[in-house]
Amino acid sequence: MTPRWSDLTFTPDADAVAALRSSWAWLLPVRFSPLLFSTLGDVFFTAEQGDVYWLNTGLGEVSRVADSGDHFRQLLATDRVEKWFLPALIKELHECGKHLSPGRCYTFAILPIFAEGRYEPSNLNSVPAKEHFALTGDVHRQLQSLPDGAKVKLSVVP
Repeated sequence: MTPRWSDLTFTPDADAVAALRSSWAWLLPVRFSPLLFSTLGDVFFTAEQGDVYWLNTGLGEVSRVADSGDHFRQLLATDRVEKWFLPALIKELHECGKHLSPGRCYTFAILPIFAEGRYEPSNLNSVPAKEHFALTGDVHRQLQSLPDGAKVKLSVVP
């Protein structure tokens, strides 16, 4: 079964949006307005000038994707959805029994910026969106100045 739009997007709570703003402040503009959140934890937002950007939280990258909100909505009816929302992967996650409850999104066990980070169900788990934004923003902030191919060791401290 093809994923529905409601399977590809979610609505985070205010705490999750606050975590997004705080943990990703090093990369995002000071003033931005979230437009749409993918269930893979990515964010589409507008900046002050009205352009639409995509924060890919798996790769720690921001890309300009549209000139305006209207242009972005037009693009949502194209094959760009395949790249931005990965519906085939969401379908696989559902087939494996990995479904989301409200306020949650998928996050990578190993981020795709690492060679071992794969876009496959075994590397994705459901977490509260607040946790996803806080963790991914912090990890990417710490890694931003490292050269490609650098070796890192991550330690998780409770």
